[in-house]
Amino acid sequence: MIYTSCLIGFLIIFLYCIFATIKNKEIPNSISQIIYSLSDNWKWTFTAVMFLVSFMIVPQLVDIMPNGYEFLGILTAGGILGVGVDPLDKNRTNVIHYTSAIVMGIASQVAVYIIYPHILLFWIGYIVYTLFMEDGSKNMFIGELIMLLTTALICLLG
Repeated sequence: MIYTSCLIGFLIIFLYCIFATIKNKEIPNSISQIIYSLSDNWKWTFTAVMFLVSFMIVPQLVDIMPNGYEFLGILTAGGILGVGVDPLDKNRTNVIHYTSAIVMGIASQVAVYIIYPHILLFWIGYIVYTLFMEDGSKNMFIGELIMLLTTALICLLG
Protein backbone atom coordinates (compact mmCIF):
# COMPACT_ATOMS: atom_id res chain seq x y z
CA MET A 1 0.00 0.00 0.00
CA ILE A 2 2.79 2.44 0.91
CA TYR A 3 4.61 1.64 -2.34
CA THR A 4 1.47 2.24 -4.42
CA SER A 5 0.81 5.55 -2.69
CA CYS A 6 4.39 6.65 -3.40
CA LEU A 7 4.14 5.62 -7.04
CA ILE A 8 0.90 7.57 -7.45
CA GLY A 9 2.45 10.60 -5.72
CA PHE A 10 5.36 10.72 -8.14
CA LEU A 11 3.07 10.12 -11.12
CA ILE A 12 0.97 13.11 -10.02
CA ILE A 13 3.93 15.50 -9.92
CA PHE A 14 5.38 14.24 -13.20
CA LEU A 15 1.98 14.46 -14.94
CA TYR A 16 1.48 17.94 -13.48
CA CYS A 17 4.80 19.02 -15.02
CA ILE A 18 3.96 17.41 -18.36
CA PHE A 19 0.52 19.00 -18.41
CA ALA A 20 1.93 22.46 -17.65
CA THR A 21 4.62 22.08 -20.31
CA ILE A 22 2.09 21.03 -22.95
CA LYS A 23 -0.40 23.73 -21.91
CA ASN A 24 2.23 26.47 -22.13
CA LYS A 25 3.92 24.98 -25.21
CA GLU A 26 7.31 25.44 -23.55
CA ILE A 27 9.38 24.13 -20.67
CA PRO A 28 8.83 26.25 -17.55
CA ASN A 29 11.81 27.79 -15.77
CA SER A 30 10.95 25.75 -12.67
CA ILE A 31 8.17 23.59 -11.31
CA SER A 32 7.23 26.44 -8.98
CA GLN A 33 6.85 28.87 -11.87
CA ILE A 34 4.07 26.72 -13.30
CA ILE A 35 1.82 28.71 -10.97
CA TYR A 36 2.33 31.83 -13.12
CA SER A 37 0.71 30.08 -16.07
CA LEU A 38 -2.38 29.08 -14.10
CA SER A 39 -5.48 31.23 -14.09
CA ASP A 40 -6.51 32.63 -10.71
CA ASN A 41 -9.22 29.97 -10.43
CA TRP A 42 -6.60 27.20 -10.77
CA LYS A 43 -3.66 28.51 -8.72
CA TRP A 44 -4.80 26.36 -5.77
CA THR A 45 -3.85 23.26 -7.77
CA PHE A 46 -0.15 23.98 -7.21
CA THR A 47 -0.55 23.83 -3.43
CA ALA A 48 -2.87 20.83 -3.69
CA VAL A 49 -0.37 18.92 -5.84
CA MET A 50 2.53 19.71 -3.49
CA PHE A 51 0.53 18.61 -0.42
CA LEU A 52 -0.77 15.48 -2.10
CA VAL A 53 2.68 14.44 -3.32
CA SER A 54 4.26 15.10 0.07
CA PHE A 55 1.72 13.04 1.99
CA MET A 56 1.82 10.23 -0.56
CA ILE A 57 5.61 9.80 -0.64
CA VAL A 58 6.62 10.45 2.99
CA PRO A 59 5.66 6.98 4.33
CA GLN A 60 7.80 5.23 1.70
CA LEU A 61 10.70 7.67 2.11
CA VAL A 62 10.74 7.14 5.86
CA ASP A 63 10.30 3.37 5.47
CA ILE A 64 13.28 2.89 3.13
CA MET A 65 15.73 4.98 5.15
CA PRO A 66 18.19 3.14 7.40
CA ASN A 67 17.72 3.54 11.15
CA GLY A 68 18.74 7.00 12.25
CA TYR A 69 18.21 8.59 8.82
CA GLU A 70 14.41 8.63 8.70
CA PHE A 71 14.52 12.38 9.29
CA LEU A 72 15.72 12.81 5.67
CA GLY A 73 12.37 11.52 4.41
CA ILE A 74 10.54 13.86 6.76
CA LEU A 75 12.71 16.83 5.72
CA THR A 76 12.10 16.05 2.04
CA ALA A 77 8.34 15.88 2.55
CA GLY A 78 8.43 18.96 4.78
CA GLY A 79 10.29 20.84 2.06
CA ILE A 80 7.61 19.91 -0.46
CA LEU A 81 4.93 21.10 1.97
CA GLY A 82 6.77 24.40 2.48
CA VAL A 83 6.96 24.96 -1.27
CA GLY A 84 3.21 24.36 -1.47
CA VAL A 85 2.40 26.56 1.53
CA ASP A 86 4.26 29.52 0.00
CA PRO A 87 3.75 29.43 -3.79
CA LEU A 88 5.86 31.85 -5.79
CA ASP A 89 4.60 35.40 -5.88
CA LYS A 90 6.40 37.97 -8.02
CA ASN A 91 5.61 40.68 -5.46
CA ARG A 92 7.26 38.94 -2.47
CA THR A 93 10.66 37.55 -1.51
CA ASN A 94 9.26 34.01 -1.03
CA VAL A 95 11.69 33.14 1.79
CA ILE A 96 9.67 30.12 2.97
CA HIS A 97 9.37 28.84 -0.59
CA TYR A 98 13.06 29.03 -1.40
CA THR A 99 14.21 27.75 2.00
CA SER A 100 11.82 24.80 1.72
CA ALA A 101 13.01 24.03 -1.80
CA ILE A 102 16.64 23.99 -0.66
CA VAL A 103 15.82 21.73 2.31
CA MET A 104 13.87 19.38 0.03
CA GLY A 105 16.64 19.25 -2.57
CA ILE A 106 19.48 18.62 -0.15
CA ALA A 107 17.60 16.12 2.05
CA SER A 108 16.33 14.14 -0.93
CA GLN A 109 19.73 13.87 -2.58
CA VAL A 110 21.48 12.91 0.66
CA ALA A 111 18.82 10.19 0.98
CA VAL A 112 19.59 9.07 -2.57
CA TYR A 113 23.29 8.95 -1.71
CA ILE A 114 22.62 6.83 1.38
CA ILE A 115 20.25 4.37 -0.33
CA TYR A 116 21.60 4.05 -3.91
CA PRO A 117 24.55 6.39 -4.51
CA HIS A 118 24.96 5.27 -8.14
CA ILE A 119 21.55 6.81 -8.95
CA LEU A 120 23.23 10.20 -8.49
CA LEU A 121 24.88 9.51 -11.87
CA PHE A 122 21.70 10.95 -13.43
CA TRP A 123 23.16 14.33 -12.50
CA ILE A 124 25.86 13.81 -15.16
CA GLY A 125 23.17 14.35 -17.78
CA TYR A 126 22.24 17.62 -16.12
CA ILE A 127 25.87 18.77 -16.08
CA VAL A 128 26.30 17.93 -19.77
CA TYR A 129 22.99 19.62 -20.60
CA THR A 130 24.06 22.73 -18.69
CA LEU A 131 27.45 22.88 -20.38
CA PHE A 132 26.04 22.78 -23.90
CA MET A 133 22.95 24.94 -23.65
CA GLU A 134 23.05 28.56 -24.68
CA ASP A 135 20.17 29.77 -22.51
CA GLY A 136 20.34 28.68 -18.87
CA SER A 137 16.75 29.68 -18.06
CA LYS A 138 15.47 26.10 -18.01
CA ASN A 139 18.27 24.72 -15.79
CA MET A 140 16.18 24.84 -12.63
CA PHE A 141 13.30 22.86 -14.15
CA ILE A 142 15.59 20.15 -15.51
CA GLY A 143 17.43 19.98 -12.17
CA GLU A 144 14.16 19.68 -10.28
CA LEU A 145 13.04 16.86 -12.56
CA ILE A 146 16.31 15.01 -11.96
CA MET A 147 15.89 15.52 -8.21
CA LEU A 148 12.36 14.09 -8.42
CA LEU A 149 13.49 11.22 -10.64
CA THR A 150 16.35 10.19 -8.36
CA THR A 151 14.11 10.44 -5.30
CA ALA A 152 11.37 8.45 -7.03
CA LEU A 153 13.86 5.77 -8.01
CA ILE A 154 15.09 5.17 -4.46
CA CYS A 155 11.48 5.02 -3.24
CA LEU A 156 10.37 2.62 -5.92
CA LEU A 157 13.49 0.44 -5.82
CA GLY A 158 13.91 0.53 -2.05
